Amino acid sequence: MAKFHLHFFCLALLLAICAALPAQAQIQFDRPKSDPPLDNPYTMSIPREKILESVREVLKTCSVQLDEALSKPNEGKLVTKPIIFTKGVTTKTDLEYLATFPAVDVRNWVQGRYTLEIAALPLDQKRSQLAVTAIIQGRISDPLTPNKWIDGQSNGRLEDEALRGLAGKILGVDMSLKTTRPTRRIFNCEY
Repeated sequence: MAKFHLHFFCLALLLAICAALPAQAQIQFDRPKSDPPLDNPYTMSIPREKILESVREVLKTCSVQLDEALSKPNEGKLVTKPIIFTKGVTTKTDLEYLATFPAVDVRNWVQGRYTLEIAALPLDQKRSQLAVTAIIQGRISDPLTPNKWIDGQSNGRLEDEALRGLAGKILGVDMSLKTTRPTRRIFNCEY
């Protein structure tokens, strides 16, 4: 009887091992490596004027308006007008994806917007640096101050996306994060 149980146990063990082999091919023990963020500012072997020209072209293609009062093109600084990127139910999640907000302001978020400051800094005659800074704000629903925007601390995701899109357009290479999308995009705009 003990011999029968031993054979039965060995047979069950063999079947379990055979069933586990195909299952192991489905289990992924390590996540695919994500691309590290680009250096901000990003150094390129291109003159500052060409960088500013390409940035203006991308912003125009993507219908992003420049704030002419705050922009200083002679100094290599371009500032966009605020861009509302989220409204409604997903506002809190979208804001938390891009920035950290003060804990005291855990309220009902209504909208989210960002402003980009893009600077082209010359290093020498042939090299320049492209720097992107994002100011991310969330609007709360407050009956006392209905139009109150609260600043958040950016985590760098938006800056990296903008920097990858702009640098990729300027250099003529695809620097976007590897996703399922086959096209090059920046700010949900294909260029």
